Amino acid sequence: MTGHGQIITVFAPKGGCGKTTFATNLAVALHAAAHRVCLVDLDLAYGDIATTLSLRPRGTLSVGDTVWVTMPLAAYRPGLDCVPAPARPGDAERMPATLVRDLLILLSTRYDYIVVDTPPRLSAHVLTALDLSTHRVLLTTPERPALTHLRVTLDMLDLLSIRQHTRAIVVNRADAETGLTAADIDAILRNPIAAYLPSTWELAASINRGVPLTESSPKHPFSTAVRRFADTRIRGEEVSENVS
Repeated sequence: MTGHGQIITVFAPKGGCGKTTFATNLAVALHAAAHRVCLVDLDLAYGDIATTLSLRPRGTLSVGDTVWVTMPLAAYRPGLDCVPAPARPGDAERMPATLVRDLLILLSTRYDYIVVDTPPRLSAHVLTALDLSTHRVLLTTPERPALTHLRVTLDMLDLLSIRQHTRAIVVNRADAETGLTAADIDAILRNPIAAYLPSTWELAASINRGVPLTESSPKHPFSTAVRRFADTRIRGEEVSENVS
């Protein structure tokens, strides 16, 4: 049984959709609303959240850890911490899913929100996180392969009896010229879209600086879209249309 904290797992079945960027900006948006937040890098083989946030963690999650005794946390800001991916990629295959379960349960007793970044595959670790989650955020881009992969994932979640009202589909780079209309996207996914995020070159610059765009430019359209999603879908607040 988890604690009071809400677990938010961010998943994209196709790489390159901007999942890690969205997860870090979502964590920053929740933290800005005066919540204690922990960002967990569950891409155990190739996770780069520590690099994205310019963190130099003293330790990382590793095989044999007992999270009830010690937990590798790296502080980004007071009240916003990160659990980095293992320093040795080989640890990923040997890390039991029970360790992930214990970690998330413990974090849910210490934080208001736990944002979990994941690899683009439904591994045992990811399925464990999805099972424990309060919210399942599914990221895609307006390209047919990404949308088709997400459609298959939605069918899989149905088979796993993961309730639809706990899922939220987010379309990243929604304004990209891909030749697909909103109607095309709806026809492929057959599920409502929770949020559309705009494209911007400034995201790459923010990653290189190690400061999420939601923090460095809170009024940027991308930041506004992430914050609106955090407020309405995660925190459950009503937001007026003129929020900036």
